[in-house]
Amino acid sequence: MEVKLPLLFNTKAGASRKDPDALMRRLPAHHRACLEPIAFGPPFDFAPHIAQALAADGPLFVWGGDGTLHHAGKALVAAGCPVPLAAVPGGSGNGLVRGLRTPLEPHGAVIRLLEGRELRMDLPRLDGAPFLNLCGTGFEALIAHDFEGGSSRGFMTYLKKSLRSWREAEPVGLRWDAVLPGAADPATRSERLRAAWGGEEPRLPEQAWSLCLANLPQYGSGFWIAPHASPVDGVLQWATLRKPRHLDLVTQLPALFREGGHTDLRREGRLLKAVLHLDRPLPWHMDGEAVEARDRAEIAIEPQAFRMQVTAACPWR
Repeated sequence: MEVKLPLLFNTKAGASRKDPDALMRRLPAHHRACLEPIAFGPPFDFAPHIAQALAADGPLFVWGGDGTLHHAGKALVAAGCPVPLAAVPGGSGNGLVRGLRTPLEPHGAVIRLLEGRELRMDLPRLDGAPFLNLCGTGFEALIAHDFEGGSSRGFMTYLKKSLRSWREAEPVGLRWDAVLPGAADPATRSERLRAAWGGEEPRLPEQAWSLCLANLPQYGSGFWIAPHASPVDGVLQWATLRKPRHLDLVTQLPALFREGGHTDLRREGRLLKAVLHLDRPLPWHMDGEAVEARDRAEIAIEPQAFRMQVTAACPWR
């Protein structure tokens, strides 16, 4: 019997129940014939499903949120990345798939991914542990830790927890031992204009209310934290947020939800690797998953070390 590609779905990810039968009914017959939906969740033993995807000569489909995809990415890295990861949106924020421009409708994502291509994506690490989209500390990590302990999901839950963390988070002092990328020579007229407009490379921040280290541009839910991040340039984008004042929530915050939106709440720049020292231990997150507090973090990136299945809409090659 022909081995089918596993389509893993996390029943607990996201704000709405997943119905694999309804998803399969919306697929063309030739796509249905090559997929096997499989319910999946903690403790996240991906090994047999990676082996099945390898035997089926295709990607590992995972339908879930950023946390589920984070665990899938870690498992694939531990296995040597024998197959690409095909990420199907099924979470609350869907930052990874939004950044890759994957359709947000699950059946559309499955179709476009089956018809898509492989992208050799950079693989960042925090203290040796891999992540796919972003990691960070400060305000954003407080939200991740608060969210982990909650029972509800969805955008409104994020909003409520964000407001609570906005009141509680305080800036942290930062000290960097970093290697920065050299300035690339602009290849086109438009790149020369952007370089002239952008000025010199921003200095690494000496303090931050919220600090993000991004491989892709979005937190999720349409929030553009690092618009200049690229998963194929071999560098990480750092981005900080200034704590918004009450008026900023109306005048500045909406720009963070627009691609290309400009706001002085956000600063960003680039680095190759760094050892970062904080003036006190703070919680961190990786791809939105809460991880332990630390006051020292080693950040690195492996160029083109992760195999990702993407759609034709993905802007990177």
